[in-house]
Order: sequence, then C-alpha cells, then structure tokens
Amino acid sequence: MATKKEKSTLDGPRIPDQLASLTAEDYEIQDKQAFENGRFSQGTIANQTADKVSFDRVIFENIVFDQINLERAELTDVVFNRCDLSNANFRDSILHRVEFNNCKMLGFDLSNSTMRNVKFDQCNGQYSVYRFADLKQVSFQQSNFDKADYYQAVLSKVEFTETGLDQTQFSGAKLAGIDLSSCEFQSIGITLEGLQGCIVTSDQVRSFAHLLGVVIKD
Repeated sequence: MATKKEKSTLDGPRIPDQLASLTAEDYEIQDKQAFENGRFSQGTIANQTADKVSFDRVIFENIVFDQINLERAELTDVVFNRCDLSNANFRDSILHRVEFNNCKMLGFDLSNSTMRNVKFDQCNGQYSVYRFADLKQVSFQQSNFDKADYYQAVLSKVEFTETGLDQTQFSGAKLAGIDLSSCEFQSIGITLEGLQGCIVTSDQVRSFAHLLGVVIKD
C-alpha cells in the first residue's frame, strides 16, 4: 500500500504595509527586549548576547548576524531576506510564521526550538542544527541542507522540495509521510524505524540498503 504524502499549507507572516526603520548596531540588545513593526536593512548586528528577545512583525533585509547569541528568542511574523545567519545561536527559540529567503545560514543553531509555519526558500543551511527541535508545517524549498542535524527532532507536516540533504543526520527522527523524492543525497543518517513511511525514489533506495543488511548488485 502506498504511503500517503503529507502536505502542509503554510500560514505566512502577517506584516503591515508600513514599518519603522530599526537598528541594533549602535547599542547592546537587552534581555527580554521587544522589537515590533520594524525593518532592519543593510548592516551588521554583531557581538550581541541576550535572552528572551522578541521580534514581532519585523523584516530583516541584507543583515549580517555576527557572533550572535539570542537563546529563547520569540519570533512571530518575521521575514529574513538575503541575510547571513551563519553560526548564529537561536537555541530554545519559538518561531511562528517566519520566512528565510535566500539566506546563508551555515551552522545556524535552532536546537530545542519550536517551529510552526516556517519556510526556508533558496537558503544555504549546510551544517545547521535542529537537534531536539519540534517542527510542524515547515517547508524547505530549493535549498542546500547538506550535513544539517535533525537528531531526535519531531517532524510533522514537513516538506523538503528540491533540497540537498547529503550526509544530513536524522537519527532519532521519524520521516513517516515525508517526501524526499525531489531531494539530492548520497547518504543520510537514519534508523530503519525512522525511515518507515518515508517517500523516496527507486534510485534513492540504494542509499538505505545498508539499513536492510543487503547488497544491491547491478
């Protein structure tokens, strides 16, 4: 019996037409600080460490996040356009109706985070980390997430479309109903139990032959 493919319908960010210009370059971000109804454009936010910062109805455009540690952040109705979030630390955060468009996010850390209605579109997320995260209605589109880490993540109604996943770690996660047929990978880290119900092509089955203890002979 064919496995039914899970499809998610994302609820996009709700951003007002008029946004104030915001900047975090000239002062230190404080714990529990709130940013609302604003736009950060063209710049670098560097050397900032704060806890429980919130961003509500905010757009980041062409922003470089350098040495950023914003654990337990809350992001609601937020858009990142052409930003560099490489090695930024957003562990234990909550993301709701958030988009990452054409962003560089090498090593971006969202471990233990809760994500709802989140889209990654044309992003470079190699080595990014989602260990123990809870992802529901999340879409990865035309992106590169090779060597990303989803260890023990909960994945529900998650889409991977034309996305690189080579050597990505899914150990402890379950891919039931998730369609990887349009994705590129030579191998991924997964258990046989976690793979049950995943949708793949006949060619991709070769990548999982070792889980069955079989050798495919051409």
